Amino acid sequence: MIYPELFKQLEAVRWNMDKDIPWDHFDAAKLSDEQAQTIKMNAITEWAALPATEMFLRDNRDDSDFSAFISVWFFEEQKLSLVLMEYLPRYRPDLVPTEAELHEVRFEFDPAPALETLMLHF
Repeated sequence: MIYPELFKQLEAVRWNMDKDIPWDHFDAAKLSDEQAQTIKMNAITEWAALPATEMFLRDNRDDSDFSAFISVWFFEEQKLSLVLMEYLPRYRPDLVPTEAELHEVRFEFDPAPALETLMLHF
C-alpha cells in the first residue's frame, strides 16, 4: 500500500488559498479579456474533477489504496477550481462561473476496466 506515505508527501506541500496567494499584489488593469475568459474556462474545467472522481471510485472499487489517493487528488483539483473562482470576483466579477455552468460538467462516464478509466483521464 502506497497511500499512507503518499499522503504524508502530499500533505507536506499542501498550499493554503488565503495565506499562500498574495491577492493584494494582483493588478486587474493587466488582465486582458482573453486571459479573464481563459481563467473562467479553466475554473469550469477543473470543476470536472468531480465526475472524473466519481468514475475513478466506481471503476476502482476493489482498489482502496488508489481510491484513497483519488480522494486527495479530488480535493487538490477542486482547490484549483476554487482559487480561480476566488480570483474572478476580485478582478472580473462578470465572469464568475454560475452554478449552472459548473453543473454542465457533471456527466456519467460509461463503466470501464480500471486501467482504461485511468488512461481516459490522463
